Amino acid sequence: MIIRNFEYLLALNNERHFARAAASCRVSQPTLSAGIKQLEEDMDVLIVKRGRKFEGFTPEGKRVLAWAEQMMEDCVRLKRELHELREHGMQGPFRLAMLPATSAISSVLSIAFSERFPDIQLSTETGDVTQLLQAVRNGEVDLALTYIDEPMTSGLDAFALYRERMFLFTSTGSGEATRASWADVVALPLCLLRSTMPRSAELQLEGASKLIYTDSTAVLAAHLNTGRWSTVLPQSLASTLPSASSLQAIAVVKPVEQANVGFVTVKSNPLPAAVHAFMEMAHTPEMVHAIRAMLTAYQKFRVRSPRPVVAADL
Repeated sequence: MIIRNFEYLLALNNERHFARAAASCRVSQPTLSAGIKQLEEDMDVLIVKRGRKFEGFTPEGKRVLAWAEQMMEDCVRLKRELHELREHGMQGPFRLAMLPATSAISSVLSIAFSERFPDIQLSTETGDVTQLLQAVRNGEVDLALTYIDEPMTSGLDAFALYRERMFLFTSTGSGEATRASWADVVALPLCLLRSTMPRSAELQLEGASKLIYTDSTAVLAAHLNTGRWSTVLPQSLASTLPSASSLQAIAVVKPVEQANVGFVTVKSNPLPAAVHAFMEMAHTPEMVHAIRAMLTAYQKFRVRSPRPVVAADL
């Protein structure tokens, strides 16, 4: 009933007249007045200025009105989504954005989502963290898979999916080393993929003696195949590297050991049906298994460690 009372309040705001508001809601004026009175009792505030005719809202009433407008918008959206699900199932456009750092795992998720919901029109795009957050905030994408260690700005929500660490991939005489400091890393010639590391790791690399950035995995592979260039990547991208016999994965140690990766979307309660379905799918046993496999792919690169570094539990 409280939802209906909010409807009465919104009608009164639109009509600025009790009788007309009641008529627009197809109820009697006493019913409308009683509903608003019930709201005032529930909220323990005076919402409508009292008089022989409508005289406006109190300051507290204006705040209640703002919340009423938001609640009714949410209700309308929920009813529309439920209607679409009943009539047609999950369908329509769905826009997924990702960091290049999360592209391998994003691809696994997007394929599974498309197969599960064939009527969804899925599109994907990549960008850096700033670009992705701006695209989500502007409504240009529905969901982004990105680093979430930085505080989210107002209006956005983050949902953790997995945690991974940075690895040095090198063929330059690392021997049986299992760990490397950032000082060790920056002493090497490095070819790096753009937007594949959290900002904290990028700061560690600013002092690199020789550094090339690229957007191409083919260019990165070509440099690694020379045996003279190295790279730093999150462990989930190890599966995209060439299987060179000399290439070795070495865990990079403090101060930047691990990064949290998760979904970012516009703050909403409830979440849009497609966004909720995508995130729910990512936590199914099949997807958890697939993500774990990608997070342990670095092990094929001759990591010699009595305690292999693995991702945290999803």
